[in-house]
Amino acid sequence: MRRGAHARAWPGGPYGPERAHTADMTQITDCILVFFIALAVTFVLTPPVVRFAIRRGIVDKPGARRVNVRVVARFGGPAMYFGFVAAALFAWSRVDGMLWILLGASIIVLTGVIDDIKSLSAGVKLVGQIGAAALMFFTGTRLELITNPAGGYFFLPTWFSFCVTVIWIVGITNTLNLIDGLDGLAAGITCIASLTFLLVSVQKGQTESALLAALMAGVTSGFLRWNFYPAKTFMGDSGALFLGFMVSVIALKGAFKSTTVLSFIVPVLALGVPIFDTSFAIVRRVKAGQPVMSAPDKGHLHHRLLAAGWRHRDAVILMYIITLALSVAALLLIRAWWLALYLVAGIVALTGLLVILGKIKPSKGGRNA
Repeated sequence: MRRGAHARAWPGGPYGPERAHTADMTQITDCILVFFIALAVTFVLTPPVVRFAIRRGIVDKPGARRVNVRVVARFGGPAMYFGFVAAALFAWSRVDGMLWILLGASIIVLTGVIDDIKSLSAGVKLVGQIGAAALMFFTGTRLELITNPAGGYFFLPTWFSFCVTVIWIVGITNTLNLIDGLDGLAAGITCIASLTFLLVSVQKGQTESALLAALMAGVTSGFLRWNFYPAKTFMGDSGALFLGFMVSVIALKGAFKSTTVLSFIVPVLALGVPIFDTSFAIVRRVKAGQPVMSAPDKGHLHHRLLAAGWRHRDAVILMYIITLALSVAALLLIRAWWLALYLVAGIVALTGLLVILGKIKPSKGGRNA
């Protein structure tokens, strides 16, 4: 049996105090190590990747559909990917199917890199995303069953399981891409969601999803040093698609393995901002008679906040707070009271770490002055 399979629950969860025990310290130690490996590698590699992007002209220039007021590199995806690979190698033996997850992430990042350089059509990008999602399904990362309220389980037909799995992965992959409109927005939302998944996974003894969540929290934390307002670099499609793909996989490895309807609440609410924003965007485009996969517009929530007079940094922080509030609400709904407190404390500690790294400080620039 894999290490962590007998991990105990932390206090204050849906499993009640009678089942509350101390979490496996080996599991917690591994998560901490994975977090800091991912953070350090991403933090160190981002500046040289930015310099490479600028030399190659892989940049975002100010324009009608842009909110940046200066030329900024848009090639953060490879830096985050290498941070992911470094931490994944450490966790390799502890996560079943890590090779396939790495391969799926590679397909997504490669698709995004080509798009960042040459601008692929929406259809071509969709093919790459479906390919990566199908790979996850056929290698065991899938939604297979749900709890029968009368007892037992409903096992999903293979074809239905395939459709749900692919739609989930492709959908979340694109929601993170669409929300990536302000400095640090997608990375921060992913970081908060990953910390939420991490706490729930550790409580449930789900070692694999806990390690993957810690890994992505580290990757996004290291990248936020360079991506928070005013950004030194944007993540580009390679980064946004990568983040969306990974959080969707973490949910399938963790929350969706719990099979209960309540367990679905955590990932849906933790990713509530991008999910709801994308849903509204689809409705808006359908009502306007526009293709759903049409070019980006300025009707997203973050654009509306800017149009309403919010400053760039304040709009991002507001959406962080909304994401944190939704994540806390999800934990409270599953009666994980202590986890809600741990999440808030973790966010405060992470903010302190970013301050120490010298990122969050008054300055000018970014996508919008």
